Amino acid sequence: MMKIKSLDKALRRKIAAGEVIERPSSVLKELLENSLDAKSETISVSLVDGGISAIVISDDGEGMDRGDLELCTRRYTTSKIETEADLNAIETLGFRGEALASIAEVSRMQVTSCPRGDREAHELVVVGGEEQEPIPAARAPGTTVKVRDLFFNLPARRRFLKSARSESFHANRVLQRLALTKPGVGWSLKHGQRTVLTAPAVKTLTDRVAQIYGAKTARRLIAIEAEQDGIAVSGLISRPDLKRGNRRDQILCVNGRPIEDRGLSYILASAYKGMLRPGTFPIALIQINLPSEWVDANIHPRKREVRFADAKAVQAVMSRALQTALSSQYVVPSMAGVRSSAREQEASYGAAPLKFALRRRLEVSHVAREEEKTNVHGDRRVIGQLQNTYLLVEGPDGLEIFDQHIAHERILYEGLKEQWEHGEISRQQFLLPVRIELPFEQAERLAGDKEKLQRVGIVLEEFGGGTFLLREYPSALTEGQSRYGFQRPIEQIVDLLAEGDELKEKLFDHLLATLACSAAIKAGDHLPLEQQQGLVERLMNLDNPYTCPHGRPIIFSIPRAELDRKFKRA
Repeated sequence: MMKIKSLDKALRRKIAAGEVIERPSSVLKELLENSLDAKSETISVSLVDGGISAIVISDDGEGMDRGDLELCTRRYTTSKIETEADLNAIETLGFRGEALASIAEVSRMQVTSCPRGDREAHELVVVGGEEQEPIPAARAPGTTVKVRDLFFNLPARRRFLKSARSESFHANRVLQRLALTKPGVGWSLKHGQRTVLTAPAVKTLTDRVAQIYGAKTARRLIAIEAEQDGIAVSGLISRPDLKRGNRRDQILCVNGRPIEDRGLSYILASAYKGMLRPGTFPIALIQINLPSEWVDANIHPRKREVRFADAKAVQAVMSRALQTALSSQYVVPSMAGVRSSAREQEASYGAAPLKFALRRRLEVSHVAREEEKTNVHGDRRVIGQLQNTYLLVEGPDGLEIFDQHIAHERILYEGLKEQWEHGEISRQQFLLPVRIELPFEQAERLAGDKEKLQRVGIVLEEFGGGTFLLREYPSALTEGQSRYGFQRPIEQIVDLLAEGDELKEKLFDHLLATLACSAAIKAGDHLPLEQQQGLVERLMNLDNPYTCPHGRPIIFSIPRAELDRKFKRA
């Protein structure tokens, strides 16, 4: 009996669809790219249940007549290429002729379109790959695509979708990335009846950044530009004092197409080497333009990756653009900038934390004076600080080296956890609230969970336009966090909230650990000898003074016997 059989046609179509469509955000990406290829000037998006129940995209693009409409949902039909030679010079976002067919195969889809310069519109309905005859409809020039009940005929795939809220975050990110690459297009996004983004067309990328991230962030970005041998690099990057906790806000574009490329990501990271602390990342919105025949976009069904004819040449131009910008005068803080920052902090934090922040800004690292006295806790005595990062301690059995950041993180975490276990974390109210600005996709996530965050001592008020006012913060962390600013911990918390729909115990523990880490003394902070000693004493009084909440070691020991052996005393 033969083991090898030809797969059923319907099954083959579903397998092919799975290569392109994995979740609602995949549908959104493909449909938005079609709208952009149709030269749309405005695009509106509406999602129901994060796109699981419905995705509606309406544009004012070129539109389709009845004949085009009949063909548009069939596999390997496209208006974007005709011959094999066209694959060598792709200038559109879509070209494979698979996206609409794949979407139609796993949903109930309705396409209504009217060509520009025409008054006659038609509507096509496709259910699970089975299309009906187009019928006359009413619509202004452009196209509307409605996708409902995604994966209704693939229950196994539908079960793997996340909650509606999680899926909406993925969809937000897709739209945000495309909106940042196309500032000349107007965008709007609704979740149910709630409008979460309105971004009219603007002339510059800086203006679009102000719409997405806020004007304050836009002012802190610097332009990059370089061109050589037909390769042009332009865009915006953040100054080293503006950073993120992940690479989410790094967008690389090649000829208008957002891509992922390890080589270019490495060039970006290398440009900031020595400027950013480990685990922090810059904002980067980088556009690379080169002749279309020098880049191959046909290497992955989802079109996320490209192959360059000369990758090293592209990397060299991008590296030069980054290095030129990061060595410019715009990166170096001026005293005027310090004074301006001081006023901003006074408005945000109040006078007392401001004085501490200014002291730290002007502080110069120095060696502890010999006349400073130390307290001895049991049989441990702090000798001093190594490179403003490690504490050298004389222990009962030799030399002990403490990581000051991790030690303080454990202390703060234990304090928060004790308050949490007793039912409530003590909060400090700000006299003047701290202004937090977030991209709309993060703001949407935070808006839904701000009431739950009160359980970990954080009180936020939604101000609109991606802006929140931080009114209360855990008392044990407020002074320490004011030294470093409150923007980053809020961003980190938003990312943690994406891990689960309910704030379960494990997630709460992660939140507490993240808050403690953010407020803890940092590597590079100078501490008076008395403060060093106090840190060691507080740590050693804990039940677990040896690892941080994330599992990293706090103490490294060199026994006296080992020292004697190294110096040949034994």
